[in-house]
Amino acid sequence: MTKPGDKTQFIDNTVRRKWDKEEYEKRAKERIAREEAGIESDDENNEAYENALVERVPLQARDYELQLESRVGKTNVITSATPAGEQGGYYCEVCNCALKDSASYLDHINGKKHNKALGFM
Repeated sequence: MTKPGDKTQFIDNTVRRKWDKEEYEKRAKERIAREEAGIESDDENNEAYENALVERVPLQARDYELQLESRVGKTNVITSATPAGEQGGYYCEVCNCALKDSASYLDHINGKKHNKALGFM
């Protein structure tokens, strides 16, 4: 503890952010002046912002049947030499991945990775 009259330096080690009030007051005045002058904000004129929006065609229904019931009750012998498309379960040609059951296959075709590979995300 420090004693009254002790001339040791105080180190500010608080984690709380210290705001530069003059800087933010200056920014606020500039923003208000731009709004009054009718100038749009810098973010809307940014080229990256303009290119971020991409026009995509709406999603369409599948034109083929998934045939999830075609493998019910069948067995396959799988070795390490078996190609990924012929291994047990279901295979996604778009993502080049094998899935073990119909539930994981449905989750995959409706999921983020598959839709990103199709260009929807």
